[in-house]
Amino acid sequence: MKKAEFWAKEYRRNIGKLVGVCYRYVGDWQVAEDLAQDAFLKAMEKGSSYHAWGSFEGWLKKIAVNEALMYLRDRPEMVAADDNLPDIIVEEIEEKTMDEFEFTREDFEEVIQKLGVKQRTVFNLYAVEHWSHKQIAKELGISVTNSKVLLSRARTELQGMLTAIRIKKQRN
Repeated sequence: MKKAEFWAKEYRRNIGKLVGVCYRYVGDWQVAEDLAQDAFLKAMEKGSSYHAWGSFEGWLKKIAVNEALMYLRDRPEMVAADDNLPDIIVEEIEEKTMDEFEFTREDFEEVIQKLGVKQRTVFNLYAVEHWSHKQIAKELGISVTNSKVLLSRARTELQGMLTAIRIKKQRN
């Protein structure tokens, strides 16, 4: 298979996923599409750096996450908050399945997009990408404590919004 055919096939197969990844961070479809395009072009430029140690899709996804983070770094909303925030205990959201409360994927996506930029970014990096607070702090230029506080706030807000959805569905 020729190089151009390979990239055309991979583009068709993965561009939708990359847009979704970028959207999870930026909350704007148009920006997410632009970032996904940029990520794919970067992957094409750096194609020789992929050595098949992991999945190709995972490699593309990592590039898309990095593109979204670079975009967010330039946003005023991502300026580090006060690093003197008190240390807190991060409480886990009750482990309930979507079926128990009849939440849809769309319900989760909707409430995550309602979070503030900082909270949404930290939540995505921690809960979806499985980054440590130390990695998040380094990448976003914030303290580990700030990362934990933002995650805790995101979880609290998500829990409240999901509870509201559950109550609304129970009434209907």
